[in-house]
Amino acid sequence: MLRRVENAFQRFFKGEGKYPKPKRRSKYRSWSYPPKDVRFEGNKVRLPGIGWCKFFSSRAFPDGFSTRTVTVRKKADGWYISVQLRDESVPATPTPDAAQTAIGVDLGIKKLASVSTGELIPNPQYGKKAQRRRQLLSRRASRKSKGSARRRKAYAALARLEQKVERQRTDYHWKVANQLVNLGECIIFEDLNIKGMMARCKPKVDPETGKYLKNGQAQKRGLNRVIADAAWGELKQKVKVVAAKSGVLVHEINPKYTSQECSCCGYVSPTNRDKEKFLCESCGWVADADVDAATVIRQRGLTELGINIPLPVVHGKVTLKEPVKDRGNHLGCQMSLRTLGWNGLNSAYSSGGESE
Repeated sequence: MLRRVENAFQRFFKGEGKYPKPKRRSKYRSWSYPPKDVRFEGNKVRLPGIGWCKFFSSRAFPDGFSTRTVTVRKKADGWYISVQLRDESVPATPTPDAAQTAIGVDLGIKKLASVSTGELIPNPQYGKKAQRRRQLLSRRASRKSKGSARRRKAYAALARLEQKVERQRTDYHWKVANQLVNLGECIIFEDLNIKGMMARCKPKVDPETGKYLKNGQAQKRGLNRVIADAAWGELKQKVKVVAAKSGVLVHEINPKYTSQECSCCGYVSPTNRDKEKFLCESCGWVADADVDAATVIRQRGLTELGINIPLPVVHGKVTLKEPVKDRGNHLGCQMSLRTLGWNGLNSAYSSGGESE
């Protein structure tokens, strides 16, 4: 416990966390052993102060890895041992000049990730699928008498459901992380302020009566739930871990106006995008909105890194949207929809709506 308090204060002094707060005894569900204090022999482990214990080894320790901190943790369905391993053969952090291929990744809700190469990674939304079961178990547990064994068992069943959702999401994130790392030698994300995106709406007060007015928090609550279910921050952390092992560079850029900017001419307008469709009001570029945003992210990242990697041509099928009034900021081409004409735009594309 003293080591944990010391680590908490060190994180506070470095600005990585808040001031440590006292915790109840019931909050402690794990403890850690320093390196070289725990011994492993096959499916047995010797824990100081406890002795030899049998455990199920999910996988053998890789050759060349040394064991570091060992943490014993209690979860909803039993006790687990988490072992930190160190590999001295991990490749050094790559330099931008060494990258030959690069991808931009736009994180979302319906699509967990949209890649600048045109690949779309779906979001399974495991938390949403388990919402009905979660409500039933929570209702059953709340009706049990406080302090009873049935109430404890009911909440244990709810904890097992949450653990299952967490494992499904974690497994899917690791698979997506490996998929993204295999697509390029440089991965560029948006530096999203997820905590700010999930903040509560500011209260609205009627100046005459002093009563609180509706501020949209009910709708915001549902959005916050799906953002938490997507877990973008955890996905990016896993991508960074896999990228560090593979020698892939990960960079983050400012997300301002990435979904409104045209990747072809640089024209910025909020009306360029209509849900899943993107139609530039200036040059007539048609693409999937999320793929276009990923392309813009890629271009900005390469500009910040100071490298030039050509973008492969992406072919996608989209449905054209109706033209709207031009009210954006122009950064490139001078041609607009009013000059091109809707009939001319339709003739410029095939009947299937393919874009080049």
